[in-house]
Amino acid sequence: MNRVRKTNQMKQPSQDRWLVSYADYMTLMFALFVVLYASSIVKEQSFDVLSESLGKIFDISGDKGKGVSGNGLLTNQVSQTEHFDGNSLQQEKGPELIPQQELINESVNKQVGNPLEALKHELNTALYELTENGLAKLEQNEDWLTIELSSGLLFPSGSATTSPAAAIIIEELSKVLLTVDNIIEIRGYTDSLTINNELFRSNWQLSAARAASITNLLESFGVIQQRMTIQANGSNEPVASNETASGRAKNRRVVIALSKYTYKNSESNSQDDNAETRELLQQKLSDSINTKVPQSDGIRVIKMPNGSIKITTRQEEDGEVIDESID
Repeated sequence: MNRVRKTNQMKQPSQDRWLVSYADYMTLMFALFVVLYASSIVKEQSFDVLSESLGKIFDISGDKGKGVSGNGLLTNQVSQTEHFDGNSLQQEKGPELIPQQELINESVNKQVGNPLEALKHELNTALYELTENGLAKLEQNEDWLTIELSSGLLFPSGSATTSPAAAIIIEELSKVLLTVDNIIEIRGYTDSLTINNELFRSNWQLSAARAASITNLLESFGVIQQRMTIQANGSNEPVASNETASGRAKNRRVVIALSKYTYKNSESNSQDDNAETRELLQQKLSDSINTKVPQSDGIRVIKMPNGSIKITTRQEEDGEVIDESID
């Protein structure tokens, strides 16, 4: 009987095993708090070292816990009495965009060229036939005098190669431009129809190529390239609706803009040289009298004996006049 009772007592589980887990838990918690306390001490010491190092770098003196004395980090400072007078707020400026007009003013040292009103009168006389037939338009504002020419008069369709009529018109323009030193800007425009061929991948390229062709033509007639810049606008800034064929025709144009400011040429290019160039051009104009150039739209540009330009749709075939009307 005693043997059986002893065996049953050995099989009963111990009720104190939770004390082992609790002791392990308390040990881990104690270790955690020890580590956190040690970390806080290290961070405080590191902060003191970092603060001291930065003080040496920026030459900041002062005791811990007190206000910082000495010079500040900004190199260009104003005096204490100037902080609230408004002037110090404008002394430090960062980069800013320069408007186009201010850039032009800087490049020419704000030297005003020939009056635009006088140039407009001369150009109106030279381009009378073009303006009367709606193929050219002159506009003037405070800073620019613009000469708007239809692209159909200057280039074949989809091309940047100038036509013979363009040479006659630009030659006539050059007679006026060679007498002045105003800055010239040539702007190319297209309609909204997309172009994508082996020559031009976009309207941007076509407008840039046409502006460059007019620039080269002006240079060939004696206008120095330093006076000229080109601007490609693509189909932007339309002057008419692109929904109609007539509107698209108006949007396809080249604008020659004359600035009110002048480009001062070097001393090597004197007025005598310009006069000689003009004489050569006048001789060339005399050789081209009565030259007739057909256009793709049937318009003819004729150089008259008096030097003026005549625009007509007159077509001759075997000496007979087929049509003499001008719309």
